[in-house]
Amino acid sequence: MLQHVWFAKMVDHFGNPLLEQRKLLAGEAFVERVDEVVIRVSGPDNKTWLHSLLTQDILNLGAGESTEALLLTPQGHIEHQLKIYLDENDVLLITQLAKAEELINWLQKMIFRSKVLIERTDLKIFGVFGDYLGKGWKDPFSKANPFSISYNSNRSKFDYVEIIAHSSPELVPAGTMAYDALRIAAGRPEVTDIDDKSLPHEFDWLSSAVHLSKGCYRGQESVAKIHNLGHPPRRLIVLNLEDGGDLSSRGNQVLYTDKPVGKVVAAALHFELGSLALALVARNTPYLDLQVETSGRRVTASQQVLVPADAGKAANLPRPSAFKLSGKRG
Repeated sequence: MLQHVWFAKMVDHFGNPLLEQRKLLAGEAFVERVDEVVIRVSGPDNKTWLHSLLTQDILNLGAGESTEALLLTPQGHIEHQLKIYLDENDVLLITQLAKAEELINWLQKMIFRSKVLIERTDLKIFGVFGDYLGKGWKDPFSKANPFSISYNSNRSKFDYVEIIAHSSPELVPAGTMAYDALRIAAGRPEVTDIDDKSLPHEFDWLSSAVHLSKGCYRGQESVAKIHNLGHPPRRLIVLNLEDGGDLSSRGNQVLYTDKPVGKVVAAALHFELGSLALALVARNTPYLDLQVETSGRRVTASQQVLVPADAGKAANLPRPSAFKLSGKRG
């Protein structure tokens, strides 16, 4: 039992969360992700086996490369977010600490005759921004992906890396509040934002975690049906509260003309943009005149659209580029 990993305490800030944001964004600070754990999947079948289970192409992942994948229910709802890094021949999975045992137990049940070994490691994760050439997961969320699609044509730059190591980099520490503010401003979802009905389309997660030319994974039929023929029932947005002194929190209601239309899934105070909230609202929620109910008050908020109301129904659009999922590009 790796008690120093499993019982570590998250640090919200080290005295000045706004200054920590600036340093983190400038590449001068790191945030220790004690809310995550690293799982190693080794063995000759590790890539083909994971490829059959997850939403992403694992076969074409080269040594030192990283990607993101989701593990879905048969109905296409999100269960786990997996940040994947290929360490020589081993696949490292960064996943949420709180659900790691559940994930490992499920993966163990799916081994059957495959030659794989799953083990929890004592590796730690340190989040940084900017260029990093060492061993680490490079967030693909704001990068163009020819094998999928983004519903957001104005995605913010988000050069985030999670260093996988035993000790921290030689930078100053920042708290989790700093990271949350930066990722909310960029519209970057985390698995902590989901509920038991969440679909990848609602978070624009197809762009970085779902390979649209790949089939044969749990929930694939639902993913394809919603993207090609329907619309996701909800959509992710960023709200900027007009009164910077009011901070929202997870679970706060979002309203349109006194009618609840959604809920805040994450919130923070940004060093430049002020009070921000990441919210999941009904698909047809208007783009103007929204309010957030927080601390017994209703605060007007402007909306930054991340997933538009017409997302989906792409059957008549050009298909994404495809390639053979056989371990060879081309």
